[in-house]
Amino acid sequence: MQLTHLVKDVGGMALYYPGQALLARAPRSLVAHVARFGGDAVRSLGDTAGARQELSLLFGDRRMPQPVEEVLREAWRQSMFNELEVLRYARLTPETVGQVCTIEGREHLDAALSEGKGAIVLIGHFGANQMVMPALGYSGYTMNQLSAPPTVWAEIQPERNTPLWSKVLARRWALEQRLPVQHINVFDFIRPAVRCLQENQVLGLAFDGGGGKRWTQVPLVSRTANVNRMPERLARVSGASILPTLVLRRPGEKRHTVRIHEPVDSLQDFARVFSRYVEQDPAHYLNFLMLRRRMKHLDEMPFFA
Repeated sequence: MQLTHLVKDVGGMALYYPGQALLARAPRSLVAHVARFGGDAVRSLGDTAGARQELSLLFGDRRMPQPVEEVLREAWRQSMFNELEVLRYARLTPETVGQVCTIEGREHLDAALSEGKGAIVLIGHFGANQMVMPALGYSGYTMNQLSAPPTVWAEIQPERNTPLWSKVLARRWALEQRLPVQHINVFDFIRPAVRCLQENQVLGLAFDGGGGKRWTQVPLVSRTANVNRMPERLARVSGASILPTLVLRRPGEKRHTVRIHEPVDSLQDFARVFSRYVEQDPAHYLNFLMLRRRMKHLDEMPFFA
């Protein structure tokens, strides 16, 4: 395992330091080729047996939309492509963001904001979920994101931490801070999150993170997930709408699609929308399932019941 970490750390350093300047300026077609090659290389070092087990548990008796090997291959390639997108954050602008992503369902967000109580853009760690930030921020919305900075992983996993990994995490955080968004640390008080909604702004947050104190259970394909009730609490306090939002990019597509749905009343309703996407495109979600698998010994509440 230590050798695997060393290989990944060296590869991360190569990408985030000398590689960042090159890949930030490279044509997106070249980035796609690098993602295929890099994704296949990382998959060869990954826990593919564990990934197959996660897919089997997720689908149960349901039929997967593609053969398992295709899902595995696409999952690692997508994960690598999404990581390479981070290297290009600094070059995104209102003029160039449309080359990277498009927004569907913007009318639902506009309708929510017209009520003057803010809007909660609720996402899962599905696809390039961070693309919500530049997509909305560069489209004129005042965007806030409730999340943890990447550097927190060095604290959460001290046994995994190395000097190289810490430098990669710090570099990633520096790039994320270049995005048109106000970052709100999920480990601090939530007052800034409430305030931005009271000021009729957009708040992005994930429903499937590992923190929190209050939990509820929701359906996720063939499993039952434990999720934090924070989105419902924020909506209740502020009166803001909860808008299910997903980021899709299927094989061969050049741009990500940020898809915003009509408001939902509860996390149960959100989960039903989200679960359909996971069932249709499990490759978009598999690497997050593997993260939760690795982190389950540290979670206050297991992700799956």
